[in-house]
Amino acid sequence: MNHNGSGKRSGRLPGKICCRSVCSRWSGIWSVTCRKRKPWAETDTGRQTLMTTDNTNTTRNDSLAARTDTWLQSLLVWSPGQRDIIKTVALVLMVLDHINLIFQLKQEWMFLAGRGAFPLFALVWGLNLSRHAHIRQPAINRLWGWGIIAQFAYYLAGFPWYEGNILFAFAVAAQVLTWCETRSGWRTAAAILLMALWGPLSGTSYGIAGLLMLAVSHRLYRAEDRAERLALVACLLAVIPALNLATSDAAAVAGLVMTVLTVGLVSCAGKSLPRFWPGDFFPVFYACHLAVLGVLAL
Repeated sequence: MNHNGSGKRSGRLPGKICCRSVCSRWSGIWSVTCRKRKPWAETDTGRQTLMTTDNTNTTRNDSLAARTDTWLQSLLVWSPGQRDIIKTVALVLMVLDHINLIFQLKQEWMFLAGRGAFPLFALVWGLNLSRHAHIRQPAINRLWGWGIIAQFAYYLAGFPWYEGNILFAFAVAAQVLTWCETRSGWRTAAAILLMALWGPLSGTSYGIAGLLMLAVSHRLYRAEDRAERLALVACLLAVIPALNLATSDAAAVAGLVMTVLTVGLVSCAGKSLPRFWPGDFFPVFYACHLAVLGVLAL
């Protein structure tokens, strides 16, 4: 999941619910959603969507913006099973990228394919967070913990000891977003300080551009205004190539193509598929695969 092509190895990978939560049916799977959070309300297929539609179906179909918004719902909102499919694809792309990098295979196709891993993980992360009214601190603490554990494997795989692995990028983004939500002066200052500290340590984990990708993904699935949603999608189309633009134009385009291609294909299948990976499977796999590849490369 790491390697931005800048000469360093880079990473891509991983609330308190309202008191009056309600259970809603989503493709035959029961999930708890916050009553005050209605991102992309339910579609006529019965599948929960993540961005609130505006007024009536008539209004949605009366304009190009409304039709685009509806189309984006079908493209960017996934069932639990579809999310696991997307994460599995991202995982495969990540492993290909790491094998290519750690074993110095220098295969361009493996490198370019790997550019799609981080954006896919980021989108699923943003979607998962929207299930809750706020980002839960215990979940952030788990990310910090897994980041620390994975750092040892990260170093074993040959990455600089001072460069943070991609799990830290998710932890930093989640922590900053949580602190900013409180609208507290000192927590806002702490968020700015945390980003400033992360910057020099994130050369192999997409840097500030990676945080921006995570922030846009988070906000996209919480937006309740159609215009805001469309603007955020436009931002995504700019941010995804920007992740690899410093490496090469080919890498920037490959990241966008792999992301759009995967999302487009998965949105057409597996809508009723339940979740099939355990909750902490991906951070565990991330740490373990780095350790295994690092040992094999010795």
